[in-house]
Amino acid sequence: MPITRRTLLDAVARLGGAAAVYEALVAWDFLRAPPAMAAPLELAKASGTGRTVAILGAGVAGLCAAYELDRAGYVCTVLEASKRPGGRSLTLRRGDTFQEMGGPVQECRFDEGLWLNAGPGRIPHQHTHLIDYCRRFGVALQPYIFASRANLFHSGTLGNGRTMQVRRAYYDLQGQIAELLDKCVVKPDMDLPISRDDLATFRDMLARFGDLTKIEHDGKIEYVYRNRFGRAGYDVLPGGADEAGRPVSPMALDEILRSNVWNDYMFREHEFFWQTSLLEPVGGMDNFFKGFLRQPARSGGTIARLVRTNAKVTALDIAADSVTVSYWQDGKPRTLAADFCISTIPAPIFATLKTNLPAAYMSAAEKLPVQAAGKVGWQAERFWETRDQIYGGISWTTDPITQVWYPSSGFLGRKGVLTGAYMYGVSAERFNAQTLAERLRQAEEQGDKLHDGYSTYVERGLAIGWNNMEFERMGWADEGDPAFAPNAKLLSEPQGRFHMAGDQLTYWSGWQEGALISAHAAVSSIDRMTKAPANR
Repeated sequence: MPITRRTLLDAVARLGGAAAVYEALVAWDFLRAPPAMAAPLELAKASGTGRTVAILGAGVAGLCAAYELDRAGYVCTVLEASKRPGGRSLTLRRGDTFQEMGGPVQECRFDEGLWLNAGPGRIPHQHTHLIDYCRRFGVALQPYIFASRANLFHSGTLGNGRTMQVRRAYYDLQGQIAELLDKCVVKPDMDLPISRDDLATFRDMLARFGDLTKIEHDGKIEYVYRNRFGRAGYDVLPGGADEAGRPVSPMALDEILRSNVWNDYMFREHEFFWQTSLLEPVGGMDNFFKGFLRQPARSGGTIARLVRTNAKVTALDIAADSVTVSYWQDGKPRTLAADFCISTIPAPIFATLKTNLPAAYMSAAEKLPVQAAGKVGWQAERFWETRDQIYGGISWTTDPITQVWYPSSGFLGRKGVLTGAYMYGVSAERFNAQTLAERLRQAEEQGDKLHDGYSTYVERGLAIGWNNMEFERMGWADEGDPAFAPNAKLLSEPQGRFHMAGDQLTYWSGWQEGALISAHAAVSSIDRMTKAPANR
């Protein structure tokens, strides 16, 4: 009796269950594995035996490369210019210090148990490489609340400035658009992509979509937006038997349009990478990269022992069979020779190094477009919970501070940490060009427009401009700039035994997932070179 695919799948199911059937179908190409099912990077255990790799930078990309190469038997040395690993993944806790170029040393004075994620602050659920490492390393994750309808919008273009709950602007706009569309579709000369028989169903859908009120008169049906069911909020909340609640009166469409809150802010949560659910490591984002540091190294100890801090790279010499790195450490010039090199140094800094790489390659590093980014952090009593019923999410303003983030954990506690400003691009360049005192003052003043008395609650402020940091000089590469693609593509190409990596070379720039993707690409390329006949 011949064995058919069906009988074989039946046998597989009996032996291994549904998961085994799924894997069999993927193997036979009947199903495509979704990204979340993608296998982790697996190099042959001893493929790198006897080979050395110099890794420049101990950020997420550098640590990932060191971890994966070490597992495959490569001997890795990681040179980190700053005093700490992590790169732009910086979580500040009590006693931590940092310093911008030309600025004072800032010390975090938050209460014990509080922290500010001064760099990356959230993990989209699509970032499967990062989440997989968290799973493997035992890094606990919790929900990151990106949006709450109780969050606030402040618009400087309405009167002398107006603040409203997100729910009001969002649902009033939705309702006004639904009413406007309903008025259009009932016109007899409208060329509709639906049949007249379906029009009643379409109008019912619009009524649900926009919370419209149905009015019948003279044999005709009209739908209008009145916030009847209170989606946009209440002047008086529903209460006992004698209080049904009084919904707020709708904002007019022209008023919402003038507010400008629809222009970027209102619809952020609909973008692919902001869609629910988002995650964050319990206790601070740095717990992710620390997962790499505590993994065992083949030579003994942990991956952390492979990192040399305060090692500032100054020059590279790429030969046919090796790479020599010149750097300063402890006030002395040093060199490190290796079979291969991976640089995760930010492009604006890499472009200033002395190298023998092709002029076009160094020019690409110089031309890679980058953006500034900045944050402010405050400790405060949790007034946003007790006064405004805000539990996580982001409030938005047309003022330069742009955003205020509320913590997604520690609810009902006494104090928490606010990200009191977050901006990027030209607005960040302007904001970060100010002194520390000026940035904190501006963050207080503009926070007062979102929350009355804000400046009386916040304390122990910190401000970081990533373009002001000596060993970063940027927030991330600007993949929206037309110059990004050609320069990033060139920088991604191996130059003999030299490779560049980092989120700066990916379309996940500014995200840790981009750092992991680029690290995997560089590591895989080195491993292929090692296996090539000429290198055996």
